Amino acid sequence: MLMNAKKGLLALLLFSTISCKKNAADIKEGGIDQSKVYQKPITYDQIELVSNLEKTTIVLQELYKQKNNLTLVNAAIYSKAYTDESVLLKDLINPAKSILPQNKKFQDLCSKWGVNLPDFSSQFWTIVNKKGDATFQAFLVKIQTNHLPVQSLGTNTNQSGNEFSSDDVSIYFPYSDQFDNGGNSYGPITSLVAASAEADEALGVQPVYRNGELVAYNTVVINDEYAFAHPTQIIGINGIEPIQTQDVGNVIPIDIPPTDAYRVYVGDAICQAQYDRLISFTGNGGGSEIEYCRVSGYLKPVDQQITEFEDQISVKFERGTIRKKQWLRLYAVWDDDWTAENKEQVFAIFEEDNNATITFTGSLTTSMRASAGNTVSASADYQIKRSSQDAIIRQLKMSRVSYFLGAQKDQGWGFGIDKSFLPASAAHGWPFYDAVSGSGANVGWTWPFNHY
Repeated sequence: MLMNAKKGLLALLLFSTISCKKNAADIKEGGIDQSKVYQKPITYDQIELVSNLEKTTIVLQELYKQKNNLTLVNAAIYSKAYTDESVLLKDLINPAKSILPQNKKFQDLCSKWGVNLPDFSSQFWTIVNKKGDATFQAFLVKIQTNHLPVQSLGTNTNQSGNEFSSDDVSIYFPYSDQFDNGGNSYGPITSLVAASAEADEALGVQPVYRNGELVAYNTVVINDEYAFAHPTQIIGINGIEPIQTQDVGNVIPIDIPPTDAYRVYVGDAICQAQYDRLISFTGNGGGSEIEYCRVSGYLKPVDQQITEFEDQISVKFERGTIRKKQWLRLYAVWDDDWTAENKEQVFAIFEEDNNATITFTGSLTTSMRASAGNTVSASADYQIKRSSQDAIIRQLKMSRVSYFLGAQKDQGWGFGIDKSFLPASAAHGWPFYDAVSGSGANVGWTWPFNHY
């Protein structure tokens, strides 16, 4: 088994070398733009993983010769059991432990489209077993039990103790809403690409049909433009999570405190840049995970350094939402009560990844606890580390007085249409902060409050 793996490794390296030379020599003849390839597999574990992703893609090519199998995968993705237009492979090939049967929309789509999960799984394993590839079979068995061997993906760490690991193999359908025709299956034409690199462009395959039968696959260059115009599935590791674990929803909080309080929200949110790669084998692909955070030293002991955010709101922006520059309605609590004694806070934004580190640093003035137990006005230093491969997006220090004086005033970028919490006489919604035409920023928000 080890000898076969080594042979496969050498073959993959040779193929990569030949491909790079061809791509550099002639981009116009089916090659890819190497400036859009950011990281290739280097370690043995990475190369072995990519090899197995490619084998999985070949199995799907075989399965998709029957339209029902593609329809089943589409049903799983459109059911939104997971974030970011994706589904985990393990939920498709192990029905007994899959979360899909508990998803009502998945069951409704399966009934409507005449497909079922056990049939797909059975056909998948039939094809795999016929290939007689013991290494690939062992890889798939590990996927089923959530112990994918990805320990050497850069600085990525496999959270093997988590039932839903972000390191699981996924099938990603970017821009899937482009092809949603009112709940009907759009048809069998779907291109496939394996995540053989961290990239925004790669070679994939597009099916060719003759008289309704799939007869061949043509090689195509897959990038954002292609995926936006043609249904495309990417087999890789995107770092997705089950949708029920998300703590951000489009719901306005309705609990009313018994005393006077000023509750502050992240109202609407927008992201206008693709922070992650279209194609990924490290868990840093697909949409962008934008974190809206709050730094506060209120009632912390004097001289204590702040090392954690008080609140953190996670927002998953799909690539289509980013491309179309669409605002999302959140109304998630940023500070449940910004009291007068908490004189300054920091509004922080970053894009979360599983490699590299960024550090938020600075100081702010607030009410802190002195050694005698009294409350005093003091300066609090903060140093908060987070995992990201991108620069800090925003670190805005704001005094309480300044925030409330300007909370309903134009910040220079106009107003949203949502008038939640505003007086009935208000002629506008809440002002935009950043990320609208001309601001030069990629991520923005509205910052409303409510006085209870």
